[in-house]
Amino acid sequence: MLPANPLRGEAEVRIGSIDFRIAVTFSGLARLSDAIGARTLDELYGRLLGFEPKAVACAVRCLIVADDEDQISALSARILDDGNISAADQLAWREAVEKALSAHIAAGTIRRDERAATQIAGDAVLGKPVSPS
Repeated sequence: MLPANPLRGEAEVRIGSIDFRIAVTFSGLARLSDAIGARTLDELYGRLLGFEPKAVACAVRCLIVADDEDQISALSARILDDGNISAADQLAWREAVEKALSAHIAAGTIRRDERAATQIAGDAVLGKPVSPS
């Protein structure tokens, strides 16, 4: 498995005995919102962090990152197998969702930064915040 890329809103998660990556993307959030009937990002986020079974099951399918797109269905089925996933996975899931959502927001903020590259580099060297001034 490739390591998670936070610049793409990815985070690693372990459910049961399976390590995989999720990525928070706007299209993934839209599919998930439609699948579970969530109307706002706050509602979606609350249901994911609350480890609501239907929300988690749909999120695994909507947010999973696979090295090969053909693996998504089989990997999702293995993750969600009753012999694998349990309430004991709630903390790992919550941490991964928080990390992926934070990375998604940070990446979006950076893309909206209209400073010149030299200013961004200068600010980084001086330890100034990454977000636009």
